Amino acid sequence: MAYLWIIIAGVCWGAIGLFTKAITKFGFTEMEMLFIKAVVSVVFLTVLLLLKDKKSFQLKKKTDIFYFIGTGIISFTFFSWCYMKSINLTSVGVAAVLLYTAPSIVMLLSVVLFKEKLTKRKGVVLLMTLCGCGLVTGLLEGKFILTPLGLLVGLGSAFGYALYSIFGTFALKRGYSTLTISFYTFLMASVFIAFCVNPVYVVQEISSAGQWPLSITFAVMTTVVPYLCYTKGLSCLPASKASVTATIEPVVAAVLGILVFKEGVTISKIGGIVLVVGAVVLMNMGKIPEVVEIEEKSEES
Repeated sequence: MAYLWIIIAGVCWGAIGLFTKAITKFGFTEMEMLFIKAVVSVVFLTVLLLLKDKKSFQLKKKTDIFYFIGTGIISFTFFSWCYMKSINLTSVGVAAVLLYTAPSIVMLLSVVLFKEKLTKRKGVVLLMTLCGCGLVTGLLEGKFILTPLGLLVGLGSAFGYALYSIFGTFALKRGYSTLTISFYTFLMASVFIAFCVNPVYVVQEISSAGQWPLSITFAVMTTVVPYLCYTKGLSCLPASKASVTATIEPVVAAVLGILVFKEGVTISKIGGIVLVVGAVVLMNMGKIPEVVEIEEKSEES
């Protein structure tokens, strides 16, 4: 079931392009779109927590807020800005491939922080994932546009993306629920982004254009649902497995591009889809989830 949660998250993230094209027609900047997503997510999650358990708002320790500064500002806000900037400086294909070096970052950090094992299988999976993403995004079919700044920002998006799995795992180990982690993630992001945009202007523009239904759907489907699902899956899987499984996102984006935007079907895309799906299957083949082994070792020590 844990793998299903991660796949649902990947599917939702893969649909970001559908909403982004609609939202950008109204002239919102990248940070303004992030602000919309974060604020709507906070409101939605606040209602859920009030209905489910008001005690979930409480922090076990004041210093635990640093975990959510990590997931909300260092990860969500930083990675999202870097990713959009990378697209502008390079191309969608190059930016996507740089972003999906994130599983390798998660894997290496997990070895150091969570004592996960670095195996030959994981090495093969990383290679398959990177090559698959390159083929799916059409990187090998067009001109290779990459500047030093584009490379730096692209790798920054991967690092920020990877850190959600790391900070999220620490928060889960502290006993916080999926809802609590998601709520504080977007609360921290909303507060930070509010200093980077004009909140009053954003609200007025949405209201005048009558786009609240689209904005709410945009936030719920590309932020609330996928982050809840990903965090839920992360509570049952090692960070490395969760990160690799989420690479199903570019596959979904490619399929939607073909079905919705009538993009061409190429051998490159088909090969990339096969590689990414194969990598996810290979990564998740095995005996007992490694997260159980980690917990057992910690108990023995």
